[in-house]
Amino acid sequence: MNAYDFDDTIYDGQSIFDFCIFCIKKDFKLIRFFPNILIMLIEHKLNLLTLEKIYKIVENMINSFFKHYELNYDELISEFWKKNRKKLKPNFLDMLTEKDLIITGCPNFLIDFIKDDLKVQNIICTQFDLKNKTLDFICFGENKVKAFEKKYKDKTINEFYTDSLSDIPFMKIAKEVYLVKKEKIVKVDKSKYI
Repeated sequence: MNAYDFDDTIYDGQSIFDFCIFCIKKDFKLIRFFPNILIMLIEHKLNLLTLEKIYKIVENMINSFFKHYELNYDELISEFWKKNRKKLKPNFLDMLTEKDLIITGCPNFLIDFIKDDLKVQNIICTQFDLKNKTLDFICFGENKVKAFEKKYKDKTINEFYTDSLSDIPFMKIAKEVYLVKKEKIVKVDKSKYI
């Protein structure tokens, strides 16, 4: 089994960031959330985010952004993907097979919408209940390893493709690791990071 991160690997960008910007453009009152969203994106890029910090920020956003604004999410998500489907990288879509795994911090409500484009049967992602506005699980850092081991006890990761060193915990369990920067793929010497 090969495993792939989604954001900045298969998808050119951070899908949840793009979705938030998309929502802000739809309802400009949401602009007040932009500074927190931007800070979280920068901290992610600099590998400074911790699970605790993500939970705190996301909990804040849930209580404000999701709970206080009535948005038609099905319509929004459909419209978002009509605009952003072009950001799925064709070379990675061609690499994916039905047996592969996508393991990502991208929330289920976004990735579920494009499952057919991804071809894979196996997806582990952040679980957010839009109906009840609750965050059930963040697929980040050590949580990726725990979720994988819980769901696929006897599977081995042959190759893992990611853009981020925040995935070092998952890199440890893969036989080979590849870092992705845009279209460039570079094999990683795991001993430098682990």
